[in-house]
Amino acid sequence: MIETQVLIVGAGPVGLSLAVDLGQRGIRTILVERKNAPAFLPKMSGSTRAPWKSTGAWDWQGRSAPPASRATSPWTSTLCSISPSHRYCASPTRRSPKRRRRSAATTDGSVPLEPYQLISQYTLEPLLKAEAEMLPPVSLRWSTEYLSHTQDDDGVTTTVRTPTGASETIRSAYLVGCDGGASAVRQTLAIRLFGEANLRGFRQGLYYSEDLFDKIPIGNGPGHGRHYHVADEEGTFLIMQDSTKYWTVHASVDSDAAMERQFEKTIGVPVNYKMLSCNPWRQNLLLAERYQDRRVFLAGDAVHLVIPDRRGLA
Repeated sequence: MIETQVLIVGAGPVGLSLAVDLGQRGIRTILVERKNAPAFLPKMSGSTRAPWKSTGAWDWQGRSAPPASRATSPWTSTLCSISPSHRYCASPTRRSPKRRRRSAATTDGSVPLEPYQLISQYTLEPLLKAEAEMLPPVSLRWSTEYLSHTQDDDGVTTTVRTPTGASETIRSAYLVGCDGGASAVRQTLAIRLFGEANLRGFRQGLYYSEDLFDKIPIGNGPGHGRHYHVADEEGTFLIMQDSTKYWTVHASVDSDAAMERQFEKTIGVPVNYKMLSCNPWRQNLLLAERYQDRRVFLAGDAVHLVIPDRRGLA
């Protein structure tokens, strides 16, 4: 049996951030993740760097190359049909002097240390992973799957499946489930989700295009948009990730092949591109009935499944 102070299940941004924070405090931590490495998934589009100020993940500028000026959420019939006179609503960027002055002047915790900016999950996770790996109290165990746990007054005994397929037990003072919307830890605890489920089904396609950014009209605004909503029956919207080369399209279509056609329809002009992945997802408004069961805690998507804020501000 392996012993540690805290066992974390799930190596997404929440689990990795918690591991880094605990490791910096000298708390022995094991993080288990059933994947063998961070996945290349565009699951988040914006954040403030403040939670990682004391870590190497703070320096994500230069890891991606988003433009300095950016607008938000224009509506259009096709991306390249935007009128030159179309006016965008300016969105905050880290370089915005007004936003930076507001952050600097506010000390009550109601405003982030600095304004939000674009960063995708596939950029952030490797930074957090590298930071966690440098901390002696932290052990990252990939290809290791949570199976079950029991708890008593003194701690938690968790059973995991190792990369070899064998079962192993880990004894910890606390267990934290950061294992996403289908959280196995939450299901073991029989904690229910309440709210509205399956409001609408979508597919998310991730695309790589070298030339799309330069073909988009910027209209009469401060710069390119980062989210483009298309007025169609499929509820299509396109998001520029934290690089001008990667894009996601979300639409209510019934196949991966239809998503490829949807990208072309959304853009409206010929571009060179490649669809890298396509995955279904559903809009939900769900919240866990509680976040804790004695020595076991839940965090992140394990306790809330909500429609993403497409302004990129949450």
